[in-house]
Amino acid sequence: MKLLEQLQLLDRLDQLIRLKATGTPAQLASRLEVSERTVYNLIDTLRQLGAEITYCKYRCSYQYESEIQFSFTITVKEGKSKKVKGGLSLQKYGTESYFPVYSKLFQTISKL
Repeated sequence: MKLLEQLQLLDRLDQLIRLKATGTPAQLASRLEVSERTVYNLIDTLRQLGAEITYCKYRCSYQYESEIQFSFTITVKEGKSKKVKGGLSLQKYGTESYFPVYSKLFQTISKL
């Protein structure tokens, strides 16, 4: 899975947890179009970033136990994207691309 895809999934998962609308792990995997194992890995990533996440059997949803705010962003300024060697070129997303990142996130995601 590419970094941008992981960031987008983490951002979507964060939104669903805030809304307490994840459903069961199987339903969440279907909604995100990933495997259940990937769902557990994404939740573990959020936990490694400091989120206290529990599963509520009554609501059938994951939820945050305490207030936490995530901002997953990558900004590519004009001219900088030309220095990228290998991998995905961010030029096709525009000169001021905005994607939902913490600096610690890169270390954590590499473990997935």
